Amino acid sequence: LVGESNDYTGKGLSGAKIIIRKPEDATIVAHDNIICGNVALYGATSGELYVNGIAGERFCVRNSGAKAIVEGVGDHGLEYMTGGEAIILGATGKNFGAGMSGGIAYVL
Repeated sequence: LVGESNDYTGKGLSGAKIIIRKPEDATIVAHDNIICGNVALYGATSGELYVNGIAGERFCVRNSGAKAIVEGVGDHGLEYMTGGEAIILGATGKNFGAGMSGGIAYVL
């Protein structure tokens, strides 16, 4: 996807690969702007998500197997996550990882 995505991107993802990047002619700085809406990867079981920018609130909530790379997340990221992997290359909001009982989070 070239451009931004709405809320619930990849909800229930089960094996696909989603790549979100800013348009070539965009003047925004990717790691300073939200490009992926709230609640991305809610309930995902497998697959991959790559975001060239920041995701909104509740990123990877209830993720049980998907893999994701993003440049930052809003509040409540990885809440109740039970599996999968998430790499956060920037800032996280409040309440990060609350109720997380499985999976792996790398925060750089």
